[in-house]
This record gives sequence, structure tokens and C-alpha cells, in this order.
Amino acid sequence: MRGPWRRAATILLGLLLLVTGTTASFGRSEAPWSTPELYPLARPGDIFFDPGERRRLLAGLTDDARARYCGVERGGGWPHHGVVRNVTAEEQPAATFALTMMQAGAVALAYDARSARKAIIDNLRRFAKKGAFTRFKGAIDANSFYNLDRTLLPTIVAYGIVRDDPLLAPDERRVVESWLDRLVRKRGPERVVDESRVSSRNNHRYLRDSVTMAWGALTGDQALFRDGVRRFRLALEQMRPDGSLPLETDRGAMALFYQRHAIGSLVTIAEIAAHQGYDLYALENAAGGDLHDMVAFLARGVIDPAIVRTYTDEVQDLSFLTERGHDRHYMAWLEPYQARFPESAAAADLRRAMNAATDAPLPLLDDYAGGMTTCFFRPISKASP
Repeated sequence: MRGPWRRAATILLGLLLLVTGTTASFGRSEAPWSTPELYPLARPGDIFFDPGERRRLLAGLTDDARARYCGVERGGGWPHHGVVRNVTAEEQPAATFALTMMQAGAVALAYDARSARKAIIDNLRRFAKKGAFTRFKGAIDANSFYNLDRTLLPTIVAYGIVRDDPLLAPDERRVVESWLDRLVRKRGPERVVDESRVSSRNNHRYLRDSVTMAWGALTGDQALFRDGVRRFRLALEQMRPDGSLPLETDRGAMALFYQRHAIGSLVTIAEIAAHQGYDLYALENAAGGDLHDMVAFLARGVIDPAIVRTYTDEVQDLSFLTERGHDRHYMAWLEPYQARFPESAAAADLRRAMNAATDAPLPLLDDYAGGMTTCFFRPISKASP
């Protein structure tokens, strides 16, 4: 559908969503909506899912299966993290704090465990009151904000799980939200960005706008939510016909590594949009390409790295197929993608490559994906493991 007919359909479906809250179906057909202004939030207050609904589904699993999806309860064994105020270009701030947010968030979701909910709230309360992540030290560049975003995304997602918890007093909630809002705006919408820089247009920017979008969805800020939609559309327009992303494949031995990096953030954006009823997976660029083409290119490159030789002669780094430090896995984004598209041959190829490279134990989690994706997205049925 092209031209005025497509625009008419866009307006009609946008109005339909406003009136009925209709959720898009997911497939490879062209998405009829193409204007960011037609992306109103249908479920403000949620990011990836309604926590209550997902908790009820998880409660139907056996104890063993729920542990494989979401980890296990720890009682009072959750860390009490020292507040980290400094943000630098060298490393992710408070990486262990971010890990606690992801692990406790999953346990709080799956078991409604008071100890996990309290761990999230106590750490957030303390970090907010003492102004964590508010001091930028050393040479401030794109990596400084990138490192902060890696911690902010799982923090925002974990906060969304406990936001309405009675353990969090209303005045404490205001303090936490004020702190997070200042951080989101400082590294996102209120930050002056040089669009000519590669980091303003590559995987750095996709991560940045996934954080902004998550906060917009949680707080009901339409403009922040649309930042993610806009960035998704721009990423599609950057893509080559073969599914490769020029700004990622122009990285020598790390070409596939960063293709995967970009896809991870774009899947995160697509899942945030999906909960609001928008099928970004079906959105196509002017040449008819979509996110599935990016995933297919990655899968082809993993199976036969010679595919990438059009762009580089260097041997490809495939370390992203194995678990990285602190229990994270760079391929955690594959959980929501494969849950959404169980018949995807590319997803199946990537899963086999992961399993061949490592045991890839469940559950999978990662900062870039916002948390424990196995717990958040893996389908639940009587046949679940």
C-alpha cells in the first residue's frame, strides 16, 4: 500500500487504536502506521508487560521450570550496594547493582518474593537519595553516556516491576522517579548531540533511545516513547538490502559483534512498542527491508563468516555467542525475538550456534535487553521445561 491510500490507512488504524486499544498482529507484512505522532501510549505504566499478568502466567509453572525461567528465591541474601556517583567513559557504573536489579526483578516478578522486592526498593531508595550517577568524571564523551545507559535500562525495568509496591512509600516513589527522570533527560532528550558523529547514529544511539522509550512508556511520556519509534525507523533506513548495518559492519573483526549489538537494542525497542500495540517488527524501509533481514544477515554471518567479507577481510569475533561476565549473555535479546517468531529459521540457527558455543544455561539476562529475558518473554505452556 503506497501514497494516499497508505496515509489514509495510517490515520484510520491510529484512530482505531485510540478507540479500541487494538493490538497489532505480528508478521512480516508491511506495518500500516508510519508517522510517530500516531503512536499514543495504550498502556502507560508498563514497559514490556503487565507485571501482574506475567506473574500469573509464571505461577502456573512447576518449581523447577520457574527456576529455569527466572532464577530462584534467595530469602534475605540480596546485596546491599554502595552508592556509585561517578560516571566515566571507561566502564559501566555499578555493574553489580545492575545485576541485582535484573536478578531481583525476575524473582520479584516470578514469586512475588518480598525479599527481592525489598532489595530493589532499598537499593533504589538509597541510590536516589544520594544522587547516584550524577557526577561525570574524566573526559566526557559518548562512552560516558553509553555506560550509564547500560545501567539505567535494567534499573528502569526493575523499578517498573515494584513501582506500585506497598513497600515503597509515596514520598519515596517521588524521590526515585525524580532521580531517574533527571538522569534520563540528562543523557537523552536534554543532551546536545552532534548528529554527524557515528555514535549518534549507530548501536550507541539505539541503546540510548531504548532507555528513553522505556522511561516514556513507564511514566506515560508520549514524546519520550516516540523517540524509540523514531530511532527504529531511522535504523531501518540505514540498513543495506542484504540486512547489514553499515555503521556496525564497518568495524573489522567486530562487524558481526556490533550487528548483533544493534539488533539487541532494536528488539528491545520493538518489544516496548509491542506492549503498546505497535508491530515495529513489520515496519519496512523504503526498499522493503525490515528487522528480520538484520537478524537473517547476522545468522548467515555466524554460520559462514565469509558472508561478511564484502565489508571486511578480518576474522570475525563470535564471542557474543558465549556467556559473558556477571552471568550476562549478549544474545539475551533472542528470547523475545524467538518467542515472537518461533518459526524463524534465522532465530533457530542463532540458537543452535549459541548451544554449540556454550551450555547457554537458562535463564538469559543482559543489561542491553533490560533484564532477565527468559523470565520476561519465554512462552509458557503445559509443555514448558
